[in-house]
Amino acid sequence: MSSTVNNVVNAVYEQLPSLSGEKPSEADPVPWTDPAVEPSVEGEPAMVKELMEVVHKMQEKNFGAHRHAMRATHVKTQGIVKGSLTVYDNLPANLAQGLFKAPGQYEVAARYANEPSFLQDDRTPGPRGMGLKVFGVQGKFMDQSGERTKTQDFTFNNAPMLELTDLPTTLEIFKIRTRNFDDHDNLNKELKKRSDYKKQTAPATLPNVHPISFTMYSQSAYRWGGYVAKYALFPSKEIQESLHNEQITKDSDPQIISLWLQEYFSKNSAEYDFRVQHLREPAKQSVEDCSAPWSEEAFPFQTVGKVVFPAGQDPFNAERRAFWDDKMKLNVWYGLEEHRPLGSVNRLRKELYKMSSGYRSEMNAAPIKEVSSIDEIP
Repeated sequence: MSSTVNNVVNAVYEQLPSLSGEKPSEADPVPWTDPAVEPSVEGEPAMVKELMEVVHKMQEKNFGAHRHAMRATHVKTQGIVKGSLTVYDNLPANLAQGLFKAPGQYEVAARYANEPSFLQDDRTPGPRGMGLKVFGVQGKFMDQSGERTKTQDFTFNNAPMLELTDLPTTLEIFKIRTRNFDDHDNLNKELKKRSDYKKQTAPATLPNVHPISFTMYSQSAYRWGGYVAKYALFPSKEIQESLHNEQITKDSDPQIISLWLQEYFSKNSAEYDFRVQHLREPAKQSVEDCSAPWSEEAFPFQTVGKVVFPAGQDPFNAERRAFWDDKMKLNVWYGLEEHRPLGSVNRLRKELYKMSSGYRSEMNAAPIKEVSSIDEIP
């Protein structure tokens, strides 16, 4: 994303500390085993169980409306592309970790999507996401599914912070969203009663522009080998940055994002720098509070590789879209131990994602596949 769009995002969220005169931290990266990284959360198992029940109700509401079972979040597919991830050579030891331990090239597939739990009209501003699956990965996996498929999943959104904050807040917000699934006005009334109203409604004020121009952030923290990091994809082609001027308006097509992606990839490739932001000062970089982004000036992102999606592919090909929607799954808990998700928001995803994919499989009579080769994707 261009600096212009980044500044807009940061101003909208009003979470970043002042960057005026802020110098890069000289602290060493913090080991992931440091007790300050993952504080315990009282009542976590009960909250996760309740949240799964709430999310299941939301999936049932979507099924009732569309007679098709969908994901718990990031419901609306905008485009699916294939490409490659190149891991750079001669990385410093603190960056050469996990999947990025040695130079090489991997096949990847990615899904662009709208983040909400319903089929959102593209003219409505909101967070946009991306899920990336990397094939041919070697190492120690956290789950047998990853071991069987040899894949690593990464997930991203187009803002550096997540308004859901932590596990207790996530549960509260999802209960409100589920109660008001079809009633946006009442949803807003309930949110207005909260002290964090401005933060919870911030996603609706994100720039509604061409998605190919967005920087995509992990939002939450992960193991980076022996350390802790957030990661992001930064657009690296001039044409991508220029498209931040392509605004979605009330007169745009309700499906404009998928149309734009089809048009873009028919002629152009998309390239992203894969960058990593280390945890260096836990007092300033919370792992548990995902609504507090880490200053990019004090804790700069460092490039470890490049993701390229070539031109000449149709990201909204019906066969490809249907395959990913009904037979694919991404789960950050299936990947390498060296990229273990950290924090209560990430821990809740472990069982929640399994539940979500299980419901889709059952209701759509479409078994979810363990995809181990990019060639299995149409």
